[in-house]
Amino acid sequence: MLIWWFNLSLFEKITLHKLNGVNMATFEDLKTGLETAFDADGAAGIEAVIQINIEDLTNFYVDINDGSLSVVEAEHEDPGLTLTFDSQETMEKVFSGDQQAAMGAFMQGKVKFSGDMGLGQKLGSVFKAPA
Repeated sequence: MLIWWFNLSLFEKITLHKLNGVNMATFEDLKTGLETAFDADGAAGIEAVIQINIEDLTNFYVDINDGSLSVVEAEHEDPGLTLTFDSQETMEKVFSGDQQAAMGAFMQGKVKFSGDMGLGQKLGSVFKAPA
């Protein structure tokens, strides 16, 4: 399942900013975290666009093209997979590696997805938590 494609420790290294009393990462923080976790060897042969939307924070897409990565703050016209999170906190729970918390977020409707879930399953080889 998609929820295991990278780990919260990826985000633990991100500098957080306060917004209305809540810690919020910026798009640049998220982009840097994804670029740091990207494994070009694991992405060899994979071509995919994943749209990630975080309500009240940012929308961006990840373009994986045979070992290369591009992260763009925008809406993609035709992503292979779209994930929409109700908050940054939910996104962190889903990517925490805690399968129960991630499944709970999906079951509670805090995460919505559309598109190719098989694509999500491949992402475990594409993004690795920093050591």
